[in-house]
Amino acid sequence: MLLSEIGDKEIVDLRNGSRHGQLWDAEMLFEKETGQIKSILVPNVQTKMGFLSNHDYMHLPWNSIVKIGEDIIIFESAM
Repeated sequence: MLLSEIGDKEIVDLRNGSRHGQLWDAEMLFEKETGQIKSILVPNVQTKMGFLSNHDYMHLPWNSIVKIGEDIIIFESAM
């Protein structure tokens, strides 16, 4: 799957149903040596209060992604 094919997908937390924008809104962290995706930084909806808080992110380990569907990326946050 290409990045351009998943960029428009909505990121949703399975645990509480919160929406964290689209993948284009997120930042990705890569392993320096391998180039593999280590984690994604998604906008934190609990502290999102307008455009001034756009640097407040929730760290989302790549292995917490449960499913990448046609329109949505589902992850399970830690308790």
